[in-house]
Formats: sequence, structure tokens, C-alpha cells
Amino acid sequence: PKNLHRSLAVLFAINIFNFYDRQVLGALLEPIRKEFHLSDTQLGALGTVPIVVYALVGLPLGRLADSASRKRLLAGGIVVWTALTGLGGLVQTYLMLLISRVGVFVGEAPCAPAATSWIGDLFPAERRSRALALFMLGVPIGGALSYAISGPIAQAWGWRAALVVAAVPAVLLIPAL
Repeated sequence: PKNLHRSLAVLFAINIFNFYDRQVLGALLEPIRKEFHLSDTQLGALGTVPIVVYALVGLPLGRLADSASRKRLLAGGIVVWTALTGLGGLVQTYLMLLISRVGVFVGEAPCAPAATSWIGDLFPAERRSRALALFMLGVPIGGALSYAISGPIAQAWGWRAALVVAAVPAVLLIPAL
């Protein structure tokens, strides 16, 4: 059971940072709007285009989670989403930011199918619901942390610094997988 709880804790932490990085732009939209002189439509596209791509790639990645190494799929996804979150702090144009955000969401797409399937393998049916509920608690926690941490960082050091800081924690979890 100790390894089960450790595994669940790692997956829970990964889900927190998955949603932290997904939601980070919400606290940064106004300085991004000002820097790139964006319309409301362009700002909306920063959230809409990546989520549509996420939904489309999530299906084949979910299928891959059934047949490939979930650990490798999840680790690869973390590398992609964190690298592109951090690189988002280096973008020089709106298009570069939009492309980096699409990449972040592609990297995040394996998280839910790989982790929930993994949890299904780890926990017997009578304990699985609690394990999945804990894993899913990462969604609101990660979202809340993204605003609570990224807003003050952006205010102190700029929106680019907030993206770089957001990228770091999940990378540290890869060895724990």
C-alpha cells in the first residue's frame, strides 16, 4: 500500500501542475494583450484553439495509453508541456505564443488518460473511486495555484517570468514517475 499511495501522490501532483500550466495564461492576459496589442478575439483564441487541439489529440493519445507504456507517455507529455510553457516566456509574437500554447495542450493531453488508466491498474475496484477523486482534486487546486502564484509573479517580474516559473515544478516530478 505504501507504493500505491506514493504512486497516487505523484500522479496527483502531476495533475496539479498539468492544470497549473494549462490555466497560467488566465492571470497573464492583460499584460499579454498590452504587449502584443491584441483584440478580444485574439485573446479568446489563446484559450480556444489549444483546447480544441487538446480534444482532438486526446483521443489517439488515450488509445496509445492503452497499448504503450503509460509511464513513458506521461513523462513525454510532461517534457513537452513544461518545455513549451517555459518557452512561452521567450516568444516575440502573438503567433509564437499561440503555437506554444497549442504545444502545451498537446503535451498535457496524455495526462488524464494515462494517469486514470494507471490508477485503474493500481487500485482494486472498491478503492478506485477514492483514488480517482483524489487525482481529480488536482484540477481545482492546480487552477487556483496558477492564478494565486502567476499573478503576483507577473506583477513583480512580468508575464514571461510567470510562464518560466510555471514550467519548473512538473519537470521535477519526472524522476518520481
